[in-house]
Formats: sequence, C-alpha cells, structure tokens
Amino acid sequence: MASSMPPDASKEIEMVRGLVARYFPVYDVKVDYDVVQFFCRIDETTLEDNFERLREEMSPHGYIPIVTYDKGEHVIMVGRKPPARYRSIYVNIAMLIVTFGTMTLAGVLDWASYADVPNDGILSVETILTGVLVFTLPLMAILGVHELGHYFMARRRKVAASLPFFIPSLPPFGTFGALISLRDPIPSRKSLLEIGVAGPLAGLALAIPIGILGLVLTNMEARPIPTDAGSAGLVQISFPAIYLWLEQLVPIQGEYLLHPTAFAAWIGFLVTALNLLPAGQLDGGHIARALLGQNAKYASWAAIVALIGLTYFYWSWIVFAMIILFLGAKHPPPLNDITKLDIRRKLVGVFAFIVLIVAFVPVPMSAVLTDASFEMTSLDGTDRVVVVGNSATFQFLVNNTGNSASTLTFDMESAPDGWHVEFWESGPTFIETYVMALNVSQETVLSARVTTNSSQPVGDTTVTIRGVSAAGTAEYSTSVTLTIHTTRPPLDLWVVDDGQEVAAGSSIVIHLQINNTGDADLVLNVGTWDWEQYVEAVVPEGELTVPAEGNLTVEIEIVTWSSAEPGDKEAYVNVAYLGAVVETVFITFTVV
Repeated sequence: MASSMPPDASKEIEMVRGLVARYFPVYDVKVDYDVVQFFCRIDETTLEDNFERLREEMSPHGYIPIVTYDKGEHVIMVGRKPPARYRSIYVNIAMLIVTFGTMTLAGVLDWASYADVPNDGILSVETILTGVLVFTLPLMAILGVHELGHYFMARRRKVAASLPFFIPSLPPFGTFGALISLRDPIPSRKSLLEIGVAGPLAGLALAIPIGILGLVLTNMEARPIPTDAGSAGLVQISFPAIYLWLEQLVPIQGEYLLHPTAFAAWIGFLVTALNLLPAGQLDGGHIARALLGQNAKYASWAAIVALIGLTYFYWSWIVFAMIILFLGAKHPPPLNDITKLDIRRKLVGVFAFIVLIVAFVPVPMSAVLTDASFEMTSLDGTDRVVVVGNSATFQFLVNNTGNSASTLTFDMESAPDGWHVEFWESGPTFIETYVMALNVSQETVLSARVTTNSSQPVGDTTVTIRGVSAAGTAEYSTSVTLTIHTTRPPLDLWVVDDGQEVAAGSSIVIHLQINNTGDADLVLNVGTWDWEQYVEAVVPEGELTVPAEGNLTVEIEIVTWSSAEPGDKEAYVNVAYLGAVVETVFITFTVV
C-alpha cells in the first residue's frame, strides 16, 4: 500500500484484527512494513459475501483488504488506502465543453460534405445546427451512455467513480471517446466483470436504434454516391457484421451516401469493439481478467500482437497498441480474486466478446480507390479488306467507365513492320499517338487509320490498338485487335491514245485500257484529281466490272475551257478497288 503503519500500531492492529475476525476466524498475524497479514480459516462458499461486508466496514476507517490463497492458506492482507486524488467536477465540465466543440466541428464538416454545402455556407447557423443534430448529439449520447453504464454499475457495486471525462480530437470523429476514473480498487471478479461489461452493452443498446434511424435517413435523403468518387476525396468505411444485420431490417435502397447519423452509429459500434478488446485496462481487459484470472495476460498480449499485425492493413492500429502498452498490458487483480464467476456471468462475458467480433472491422476506413477504367468499342467492325500499301479506317466509341477524370493515350501495340496507325477525334489531322482528356461517364468517337506496308504479303494480318488511361496513380489499359485481309488486284493499266492535242474550249476522249489477269471478276471505280486549271474530266460513274481474264476500255472525256492556257498538260486517273486506290495513271495532252 502507499503509506506505512504508524510506529506504535498495536492498538490499530488489534482493531483491524477485530474487524477481520468478525467475518473470518484468525489464527495468525504477520506484520510487514506497510501491510498486516491475517491468516484465516475461510469457507469459500461464503467468502464473497463476508469479504464484501468486511470491505465496506473497513472503507470508512481508511483500510483496504485483499484476500489471497497461497501454499494452502487463506490470507487477508490489510493496508491503508492511498490518498484520494480527486479532480474538480469543473474539469469534467471543461472537457465536455471542449469535446462538444470538436464534435460540433466534425458534425458540421460531415454534414457539409454529405449535403454538398457550398464553402460560403459551411459556417451558417443552419449548417451548424444540422451538424449538431444529426451527428454530434447522437454520437455524444452513445459515448455518454457507455460511460454512465460504467458509472452507475460502479456505484451499485459501491466502488467510487468519477463522472465521465470526454476526450476531444480532430475531425472526422471529433472525439477519442470518454472514460471514468475508478477511485476504489475493484472488490471482486463479479464486480470487475459487471463494471467492465456495463459500458459497452449500454452504448450498444443506444447505438443500435441510432443506426436504424441513420439508415432510414439515408433512404429518405437518397443522396447518390458521386460518379467521380475517385476524384472527390471520399472515404469508404467498412461495415461490421452488426451493421450489416441492421441493413437487413432497413435495406439501403440505392447507391447512397451514408447519412451522418448512420455514421455516428458506426463510430459507436467501432468504439464499442475497441473497448472490448481483451487487453490491459480496456473494458475487454476487465472482462477477460474476471473470466480468466491470471491467464488474462495471455489474452492481453494476444490482442496487442493482433493489433500490431493488423497494422499491415491499417496503420492506425499501431497507435492504439502503443496506447494499451503505455497504460499497461497487465491487469491488476481484484481484491477478492478467489471467488469464481457463476455461469450466468460467464455467459455475459462470452456475449461481450461476441459483440467484439460482430462490431470490429480490421480496416475501418479507407480512401475511395481511383478507378481509371474505360471502354473502347468498335462502331464499324474490326475486319477489313485492304489493298496492300493502302489504308483502312476504323471508328471506336470510347467511354470513361471509371470514377475519376482520366487522361487517355492511344497508340499501336502490335503490327507488322512497316505498318503504322494514326488517330483523330474531331478533325482530319491524324497523329500516331493520340491523347485525350475524358471526364467520368463522358464518351467520344475516335477514328484510327491503319496503313499497310506496300511489300506486305497478301493474307490475314492482325493489328492491336491500345488505350491507356491514367487518373492519379491509378492506371488501366485495354486493347482492340483488328483483322485486316491484305490483297493485290491482278490488273494491268495503260492509256491507249496518250499525247493528243485539244483546242481550248473543246474536248477529246482518252481511252484507258484495263486488263484483268486474274480468274475472278474485278469491281473497280475510276476517278480523277489534281487537274490543271480550266481543265476538267468526265469519267464513268459507279462501279465498273472487268471480267476474269478479260479487259475493259474506259472512255475519259477531257474538257477544256475557252480560257485554258495552251501548252503541255498532265493529269491523273485513280483506279480504286475495294474502296482503296490501287493504281494511278498519268495522262498527257496538249492544249492548242
């Protein structure tokens, strides 16, 4: 004990012996420096009641009894109470006011984020009152009822206790919880369990209806989760099993933001679970000590090691583990550590740890992960027939399906040597690597032009178009594989009557001979481009069919304007196959 017996203590020892002997026969006395040991004959069936009466009778005299059993003997050790160090109730009031302020700030910020309150309205009276009503008061009620459960149970067990001390913290919680200070040693395992379990169960009893109310309000407000959640800085919370059970009673009707009242209940469940960890001076440490006796130290160290292990997934657990170690991992014994718990109280203790299991989550909170996914869908198929050396154009619908605005980059992932791919979105300028910015749910049409190698052998060839998106540190890629059938038409072309003269203001007819050297009909188109000024041509419209192993003569009328300047002229005729130009024929003539 804290102070020693007075030097002349024989009368005091005899008085104390008389108190002990009133309940337990004393057969020997041993006086140490600061404690007197009374060796007694004790019936353990009546030990609990008699020891409690002895404790109550000694308390006004300033003594504390402890009963032990060692080497076949029961010993009641009596020492003086340490001097009481009571804090003024004003300390409780001051901490309550400060904590109410920090929790009000947390409630205001939570409501402002939930209701998307503009910055200039965060400190409005309406926002502050709403934050207090929907978050601060529910959470303070849960924590206050928790500590009052301890307080009233301690009073019932005649253990002096302080009123709750609320502990402030920064948002998003606004508090580290609350605690009471026990000013007397715990008399027995029964009292230890009942005081330890009263707080969590009382807080749980209030957190459940507040959680149900929060889920109802979540459905009533029906505020959808933003589609750009990855860019909005939202926090994702993990629901414990008990909250998931509540959702069975009040299912959330859509992808909604959690109402601040529901969040307050969630914090209440988390606080309940943390307090029930079977470690040190926590509520769960009290319960474990009452259930397991001295073996509770193994449960305490196991809980600390588990918290340290969970740090791999959630770093804050290391802070909580350090706090437990700082406060002491070992729980002191009650004054009567001999009388065991009855089966009813053991079941209550087991139930408390079941509550721990269903209310605890290994990773309580985490930032919403950025999703940089997008879709690239072909609008006009992925198969083309292309004449060697020419190009084919594909169109894709690109849609940002993630939760963040992304920067998308498109290029060619794989293709034969000599091939290249160019892209364009809204104009005729093609570039080989295309970069675009795309907001959440935004879509656009992307064109890709694939140009073949002129020396490419005919046959099926695959080209893979790749798209890569980046949003913050997240990256996502997808690709589309195109199949291109390269071919060469079996053609011979020449101008029959090249080099004619034509008078300005008149016309001539030029004959283009086309021979099909293949064993299948060829369907062609003829066109012209880049004619000299004041000169134009008339070519056959539509498709021209050249029979297998046959030929076709095409008449091309060259028309000159009267203002055409005299001299040698040159023009071009394009022959197209399968939509691609396969040959360009040069025509020469002279304007006279």
